[in-house]
Amino acid sequence: MSEKEDSATRIRQAAVQILMEVGVRAATTRMVTERAGVGRGLLNHYFRWSELRADAWGEIFDQLLDQEAQASQEPQALMESYLNSAFEQNNRIYWFLWLEAADLAKTDAALAVVMTRVQRRMLEQLASYLRLGTEQGLWQAPDPEGTALRLSALYDGLANMLLTQSTQLSPEQAEQHLRRLFFLEARPVSADSTGQAEPVRGC
Repeated sequence: MSEKEDSATRIRQAAVQILMEVGVRAATTRMVTERAGVGRGLLNHYFRWSELRADAWGEIFDQLLDQEAQASQEPQALMESYLNSAFEQNNRIYWFLWLEAADLAKTDAALAVVMTRVQRRMLEQLASYLRLGTEQGLWQAPDPEGTALRLSALYDGLANMLLTQSTQLSPEQAEQHLRRLFFLEARPVSADSTGQAEPVRGC
């Protein structure tokens, strides 16, 4: 690797680390350059800040999606993982990064482009699990793209409630609501496909 490539790589890696620590809004070029051990002039030589920040945000979610896709090829296991881990405490940083980016993307063109790409990939990946499960007779999801969109929208809304503490919603209750929507949308044929055969009480 050349010195130029090494410096650019260190800057990218530092940007990812800083976003994971402080979020999109609070991240600064100074934080990144100090972490990477380079001067601000070098960062500006290789990158525009808005594009570097957007690319770092995209890399975080691309890595998350890659890990999810590689974990299992069974749609039953993939959907259970999606539902079971959605509101775990260690995923809180991802809710925060996603919701921050969604707000900033209204005026940040670079972030809007990357977020659109990542969201498309996320929806396509979720729809593929739903489609494959339908083909295998695990559930009935005749409109996997629509179901994926509605699950994602509910996920975002519930995550926002948990982050802002605007209600007394608990992570466990949020998971129940997400499972409830999946049950209504896909009608899993057995309890094993979602861990819950009947609609959640109180939802």
